[in-house]
Order: sequence, then structure tokens, then C-alpha cells
Amino acid sequence: MKKSFYTLLTILMGLSAWADIPVGYYSNAIGKQNEELMTALEGIIYTHTLLGYDYMWTAYDMTDMGSDGYYIDMYSDCKYNNQSTHVGGASYVGEGLNREHSFPKSWFGGEISPMFTDLTMLIPTDAYVNQRRGNNPYGVCAGGITYTNEELGVTMKGKLGTSTYEGCTSKVFEPDDEYKGDFARIYFYMVTCYKSDLGNWPGCDQLDYQKNGYKAFSDWSMQLLMEWHRADPVSAKEINRNEAVDSIQGNRNPYVDHPELAEYIWGTKQNESWTGEDTPIDPFIKEVPVMQPADENEIGTTSFRADWTAVDHVSSYTLKVNRMVETGATLLMSETFGNVVASSDGNKDISESLDDFTDNPGWTGFKLYTAANHGLKFGTSTAAGYLISPELVLASTVTVQFNAKNWINKNGTSDKSSVIVSCGNVSQTIPLTDTATDYTVVLTGCSENNIKLSGTGSSKRFYVYNVDIYNGDLTTTAPRREVVEEGDSTWRMVSGITDDHYTVQALAEGYYEYMVKAIYTDGTESVWSNIEHVTITGNGDEPLIGDVNGDGEVSIADVTAIIDYLIGQNDGINKPAADVNNDGEISIADVSDIIDMLLNLQ
Repeated sequence: MKKSFYTLLTILMGLSAWADIPVGYYSNAIGKQNEELMTALEGIIYTHTLLGYDYMWTAYDMTDMGSDGYYIDMYSDCKYNNQSTHVGGASYVGEGLNREHSFPKSWFGGEISPMFTDLTMLIPTDAYVNQRRGNNPYGVCAGGITYTNEELGVTMKGKLGTSTYEGCTSKVFEPDDEYKGDFARIYFYMVTCYKSDLGNWPGCDQLDYQKNGYKAFSDWSMQLLMEWHRADPVSAKEINRNEAVDSIQGNRNPYVDHPELAEYIWGTKQNESWTGEDTPIDPFIKEVPVMQPADENEIGTTSFRADWTAVDHVSSYTLKVNRMVETGATLLMSETFGNVVASSDGNKDISESLDDFTDNPGWTGFKLYTAANHGLKFGTSTAAGYLISPELVLASTVTVQFNAKNWINKNGTSDKSSVIVSCGNVSQTIPLTDTATDYTVVLTGCSENNIKLSGTGSSKRFYVYNVDIYNGDLTTTAPRREVVEEGDSTWRMVSGITDDHYTVQALAEGYYEYMVKAIYTDGTESVWSNIEHVTITGNGDEPLIGDVNGDGEVSIADVTAIIDYLIGQNDGINKPAADVNNDGEISIADVSDIIDMLLNLQ
């Protein structure tokens, strides 16, 4: 944090060259200064796609996934991904994952669109650290508390304590140095994107619209955020996230694309017109390769060719191929109670109007109440609650997956409840924990068209946050394998590929998924690409390498066949057998290899 300001400013001004900014995106802001500049930026970025709150769990795979397959958590060093538990309340670091409003929702009035689901400031974080941070502003607190979990070996990033920064005396959360600039630029985005709304926001210690108008921040906060912005320049992580957010939400963070803009509004270039022509530096763009659908002409009975887009600054690629075990179940209905918007337990039984609160029409129930985090509270101190699904065409065996937890009173006492999951005369009783947990129940012998979730009695209250219903036994699905650098006929990890394609051979019959990642010249790796799928029929014997004409032997006729193919006079060859050197293409080198094979056979 003690680097030369002017050197850093030059870097900041140049980093915009890294990003793939659409041509003319910021043209309306060029030539403007001060509030006029900020208003122009607001006009550019305010209109964007309104996302659903639950969609964040999907978006994070694109916006926050690190090269190790886990989310980049700016609040902790925990390893979370899309399989991690989502918890509403946490008791320790590492217990589960939250969607964190890095710019607290209470500052702009709560669950108000479009701020509430703005992906630019909604990040995946450890739930416990998120709850400790609460609505406290970002700041500096020398000697603050950092929470750890020695048993899990994880720790919070940053610290929590009373501010030691001049001008602020409140409790603050101080982020890790690595991400201070990230959060400053998120805050710059928020007050710019929603500039016209600032005067109506409840505000906080970090904001002072009444005094500073469009600059939005309180004096101490404005100074601190600019210090962080200058000392922690835009990183590749921020650039990648900005691109991903743009692809999903349809707008960008100007202060990531053009970090110098902050100086024109809050810093050293106030009263100067922005030219948009700051000198770029030589970028090192780390793109992720895109896997292409399999070419049907390159799919053999035991092989296929994987093709992907080439990217720059790459030393090699690694290809991963997995045979997938087909699921034993079919999803019939997914219910997230997405229309429930509440910050606490409701006091009105909504059983008679469930269609107003559910994603799927036709639910019925008894003693049900709205709850925070898009959930339902079941039961009261005098009655058990229940919920019955809409009518479905159910098989004899069904699987019900749901997320639920116990109700806990204000004194911290749990009801220690259980959920009865039933279909007609078959049922299972599932004891609940005090934190939101995913449960899977398989019912065999179902004879009805509904699934029922119910409590076991009065004062056995609980919350349910989502319900998925499947035909069949979902538990028969084999978990996806985490492969290492080895392989067999059902999966393969191939590293060191220097081309943008590769033919995988000797595969067993089945349905495969495959993906690729780039190994950059600086030794770092990209995340895995998108996943494509291919079906290998397994019909026939393993191809005889070199048997180009498919007559069951390698002979001079195969040399003739491959030459005819190369000059465009014969397309009917066995392509997997013709790629003798397994380099992913058929060339004169394969002709030479077949000749060598024939010489060795003599």
C-alpha cells in the first residue's frame, strides 16, 4: 500500500486495454467532467438485465470461479463451489456459503430492484464472516478481530473492529489488502449506476449525500476509498469478473474498464474533461478456451475428436474426459418459493394463497408462514403445519430433495423438529439440524399423485427453503469423478496438448462429458471451459491403427487409401485408424508411420 502514486496511476490508466470493451461503449462520457461525467456514466450503465436472487448461485460459476475450481471468496480462504451448503445462519467460519451484498441492502432500502440483485456488488462469501460484517461500513481498524476455525483450517480474510481511520469512529469491516481496491471500485460503481436514486436512500456512515451531493460518500470514506483504489490496482480477477457480469447482466463497471475515471470524479483530475484516450500498456489477457460441440464426422465407435478455440499466451492445454453414469431419476418439479419476499417470520397463515408465493401453482397446505431467504415456516406452538405438492405423474419410486432447518426462538432454543416426507402410505421421518441443510428422501411404493411434507406435532416448527421432486431413485446416480493424471476406457486426462484439438481413442461405450483448460506461459491455469457431450456407441471392435480402408489388416492398400483421402478423392476411410500418430489430424506424417509399420511387419 506504499507504492508510488504516480507509477500506480499510470498503471491504472492503462489497464483499460485489458478489457474487451465494446467499441463506443463510453463515447457519451468523453469530453465531460465532474457531475456531468458521472451522469453520463449513469446513463451508460443503469439499464441492465434484472436478475433473480436465486440466479446468483448459477452466475457465480461464471463470475467468481478460480482456476482451482472453487469460488474466489474475498472474505475467507474457505473452499466453496456450487456444491457447497447455502446457510441462512452460521456458527463458525467454513460452515457454508452466502450471497453477500458487499454494498449492504439496508443502505438503499432493502430488497428493492434493481439494486438488490445487482451482480456487480453481489459476491459469494463465507456465511459466518458475512454475518459478522453485517451492515458495517468498510474501513480501517488496527487491532481488529480476525475469526478462524482451527479444526477446519480456514480463516477469515480481513478484520472487524472499531475504526482507527481519522473521521470515522464506528465499527467497521476492514477487507484484506488484496481486495481493498476491488471493493472501492464496486462502491464507485454503485453510487454511479444509481446516482439518481441516492437522495432517497436511507444511507449509512459511509455515505453523506446531503453534504457531498453526487460524490455520495462521507468525507472520510471518499478519501479512504480513493487510497484503496490507488494502492490496489485493477487485477486480472476483476477484469475477468467484469467481463462475466457484462455477459450476464449487460452492463460494465466503468472504474474497472477505466480506473482513471475515479480521479476525474473524486480525485486529482476534478474539473478536467475526460478524453477517454489514456495511454494503454501491453496487456496479458488470459482467456478461457471454449469447447466446441463434437463434429459428427470425427466421432468413431470408440473415439472422438475434441475441438476448442485457441487462446493467446498458452503453452499447452489439458483435456478432461469423463463417462457419465446416467441418472436413475427424472426431475418433475423444482420449487424455490421465489415469490416469498420477507425479512422475518410472517404472522399470517398463507395456506389459502400459496400460488402467490410459489414458483409452481397448485400447492396446498396448513399453518404456513412466510420466512426470510425465500422460505416457508411450518407450524405453530399449537398445531403442526404441512405442505402438499401440486398433482404430478409419480412413479412407484420417487425422490424428494429439500433444504430445511429447525425453528429457533429468540432465546436460542431449538424446536428440534423432524419433517415427515410421504406419498400415500409410504413415508420417512427426517430429523432436522439447526442450520439449513440439504436432505434427500427416496420413497418406494408411492401410490398417490402428491408429495406431502409435514411436521410431527405442535411446537415442532421448522423452515423449508426449496423442494425438488424426481421420478426414480436419484441416489443411484454415481458422483462425478475428480480425475487425476491417468485414465482408462471410461475417462481420460490428457495434458501437454499444443494444438486446439485432440482425438481421444480407445473409449468404451457410453455418454461422455469433456472440457479443456489452458496452461498459460507464466505457469498459471485457466478455469475449465464449458462442458460438451458426446455419445460413443462402442459398436464393433477397437479400430486397428493403420487399417485405413477397414479390411481388417494393415497393408499397402491403406497407404493408397490415405493418400487418396489427402488429395480429396476418398472420404470413406476409418479416420480414427488413419490418425496413426494420434495428433488429432490426418496428414502425410500418418502415411510415413503406416509405411514404417509395414516395414516393421516384414
